[in-house]
Amino acid sequence: MRFGVALPNYGPLATPETLGRLAHQADALGVDSIWVSDHLVAPVGVASIYPYDRRPDAKPGDMGVIERFYEPLITLAFLAGQTRRVRLGVSAYVLPYRNPVLTAKLVATLDSLSGGRLVLAIGTGWLEEEFAALAVPFAGRGARTDEYLAVCKMLWAGGEARFAGRHYQLPPVRTGPPPAQQPHPPLWIAGNSPAAIERAARSGDGWHAIDLAPDELASLVERLRERVAAQERPPGAVTVSLRKGVLVGAAGGRPLYGDRDAIRRDLDAYRAAGLDYLVANLRQAKSPDDLSRALADVADALDAG
Repeated sequence: MRFGVALPNYGPLATPETLGRLAHQADALGVDSIWVSDHLVAPVGVASIYPYDRRPDAKPGDMGVIERFYEPLITLAFLAGQTRRVRLGVSAYVLPYRNPVLTAKLVATLDSLSGGRLVLAIGTGWLEEEFAALAVPFAGRGARTDEYLAVCKMLWAGGEARFAGRHYQLPPVRTGPPPAQQPHPPLWIAGNSPAAIERAARSGDGWHAIDLAPDELASLVERLRERVAAQERPPGAVTVSLRKGVLVGAAGGRPLYGDRDAIRRDLDAYRAAGLDYLVANLRQAKSPDDLSRALADVADALDAG
């Protein structure tokens, strides 16, 4: 199982110095990838509820936490210049937020200039008020995502690209340079919903689940494999990945929380459930030094597993 680490590209600890330090550290420690998240604005006063909030009384949160947020692809371009080996990921890039021609250009440019290190987990988005701020319809965002993804793939393929859809019309155009990875960087479809699994089976290189326990993951992996076969794609065509918190040294029974032996047992359970790739969230930290220690702890624990 390979693993990556999510870096904080938002909040008070998100500074160029801290992000560069953590990226360099991950590169040196042999971590496979570093990941950042995606938001563009923090709506004031929201009714939307985060879909992966497991609290029984889940309610809208204070969006102030995402007010200071570095744009993900530009952040990764900054970090690409400070690293040599580590792969660069977005978890998850909200594809319907941006014009697909712009997305295709940014992704191809970053992948080319970084030597083919980009991985893109794609989401449809959940924060309705952010869609409103961007003048993008919230309804139909799944179909919009499908069309935008098709446009991007056509542009990355080279030659003449054109597209006629319900949500986007692309006249004949040409663009380059192409991504370094061909036909494009790995595209992981993010989300736990049936629609996300279907989209991953149909058009993704991976499925990127969020905060699932091993038994929950296993049942959805079974569904994914059924849908991949229905699309007449070969077994193993879709990488199974999961983003989840890892807190080394803490007591408790939640998966991937505990000492190194407990984490090893949890990793075995995830492997048995079909997991190929883990993206680890770091523990909450109060200083850059604490973040650095958290990254080192996670790298040590997961490598030992």
